[in-house]
Amino acid sequence: MKNFIKLIVPAVLAVLVFLTVIPEPASAQIPEPNAAGVATGHVHLNVTDVARHTAIWISLGAKLIPAGRLQLLTFPGMIFLLTERTPTAPSGETTVNHVGILVHDYEDIHSKLAATGATFVLENTEAGQLIASLPDGTQVEMQQSAEIQHPIEFHHIHLAASDQEGLRDWYVKVFGAEASSRRDMPSAVVPGGRVDIMDLRTEAAPKPTRGTAIDHIGFEVADLIAFLE
Repeated sequence: MKNFIKLIVPAVLAVLVFLTVIPEPASAQIPEPNAAGVATGHVHLNVTDVARHTAIWISLGAKLIPAGRLQLLTFPGMIFLLTERTPTAPSGETTVNHVGILVHDYEDIHSKLAATGATFVLENTEAGQLIASLPDGTQVEMQQSAEIQHPIEFHHIHLAASDQEGLRDWYVKVFGAEASSRRDMPSAVVPGGRVDIMDLRTEAAPKPTRGTAIDHIGFEVADLIAFLE
């Protein structure tokens, strides 16, 4: 049995806990935890059509692993879960702005995203970077990298916060994350990926995530009871 921390990320962070049985092929996608027992876990999406979005993620390189009533879409470093529910807002309007993934081939992933009906928020062929909005509003960043070991790997979750360093420090304190930075933004790094924290780009506070395109983010913990204590 694998233990997961489920984070719902509104303007103020709240932590809820659940247990689920994850089959070995899926759990193998998640790396060994850090000294605090924490590693990357899952991203839970709300979509209007689970079958359609399952096909979209498989086309991008995810592997589908059934787990009882759950359908796990796995990448090295992260599991994606889908719930059939009309999102109340796109992820770009919420505290979880987007998820970031590394790929070997920019042109290939660009073509695959275009075929899904995604719209492009950013396209930088020279840098091998794009940000796309999938149908139903989940934003994904794809960055070409020659250093990854697989054709596609999870890289980061990108949060928006008014207190960037304060939120980074919270992850360091509570999750045992390594304090870091990337592109002049504070980051918290755990095995399997990182949480990058961008400054709020508007005066209006971002929306809470529950019920939106990216409903919540999750982390795996090695010993749930010890972690809670």
